[in-house]
Amino acid sequence: MINNKILENITVLYAEDESIIQKGITETLNLFEIDVICAKDGQEGLSIFKSGEKKIDLILTDIKMPKLDGLEMIKKIREIDKDIPVIVTTAHQETTYLMQSIELNISSYVLKPIDIYKLEECLIKAIEPKVLREELIEKNKKLEIEIKKNEEKQKVMEAQSRFAAMGEMISMIAHQWRQPLASIGTASFNLKYKLLSGKFDLETKQGRDEQSEFFTNKLDEIEFYVQNLTTTIDDFRNFYKTDKILVLENIEKPIKNALKIIQKDLQTNNIEVILDFKSEKKINIYENEIIHVIINLLKNAQDKFLEKEIKNSKIEVKTEDIDNGIKIEIYDNGGGIEEKNIDFIFEPYFSTKKEKNGTGIGLYMSKIIIEKNHHGQIYVTNTKDGVTFSIILECV
Repeated sequence: MINNKILENITVLYAEDESIIQKGITETLNLFEIDVICAKDGQEGLSIFKSGEKKIDLILTDIKMPKLDGLEMIKKIREIDKDIPVIVTTAHQETTYLMQSIELNISSYVLKPIDIYKLEECLIKAIEPKVLREELIEKNKKLEIEIKKNEEKQKVMEAQSRFAAMGEMISMIAHQWRQPLASIGTASFNLKYKLLSGKFDLETKQGRDEQSEFFTNKLDEIEFYVQNLTTTIDDFRNFYKTDKILVLENIEKPIKNALKIIQKDLQTNNIEVILDFKSEKKINIYENEIIHVIINLLKNAQDKFLEKEIKNSKIEVKTEDIDNGIKIEIYDNGGGIEEKNIDFIFEPYFSTKKEKNGTGIGLYMSKIIIEKNHHGQIYVTNTKDGVTFSIILECV
């Protein structure tokens, strides 16, 4: 049985030229908590509808009325609103009226004398689609607002992820630059010392040749180290490019580029990296995003090694071709993930690291990059004395 609560607080425009009938039906509709606006004929009904002073949810009208009959009124109203539900009341069962009603998309009709229970049933059936449609529109609006909020939240998380990665990158740049800068400092000191100490006898050709050779060698060393610094900057600058361009290439390239960026950090912490590249397929990827994911997984493993003080720490990176694409596996021996946490590690702001070290967005953003941006899969399993992150990317 359809709930008659759906009729509460709706507004009905009721056109009826017989005042006694109109009064009785209006009082009955009021009992259903329906707000009724009355019109004595079709012309007044049309005028009330056009005025738009109050939102009208349903029209109830007699057919035969002076000045403008019910069907003509409905016809003109349909030019304004083709969907508003309409119920006609009539003492006639003529085929002509019935056909015209069908053409005007009438919800239903009630014969006079009006059966109140029949009228209530017709009102409910007529108004229900409109109410449900409006509820759906309202829900869609709320859903659009939530989607927009989620998109804004996503942008914030992406920015947070970038800033977190940037901090790590600055640390890695410092590591990678320390040795070349120290070597440049040593070379320049040697040049200055030799120059000021008069170690070369510039009065002789041999002395001049020795000085030239020494200066050339040291300047070559400085040039080499400067080139090393420039290459490092280029690597990091390329990583932070915001261009999102799909490139067709072997997955080995972005993995090697990720390792190139982070390798000094891994070496400093005595972390062994074992590579086993077997994938030969080329796939469409956003290269910098894949680099971002690989770096994040490698940094997570490194942080785990340092936090747990793991000896003989090791990371294995494997690739292989599968039926519809390629598979990447990154294993580390830093201990497994607690079962109570393993289902939550890809959730935003969830972190198993110490509070000061974990943002809880790295794995979440990795999941977004793999599953949303590349339509792939990423999952984690406890393996041996550590964990394995598996990434599956399909060839399109």
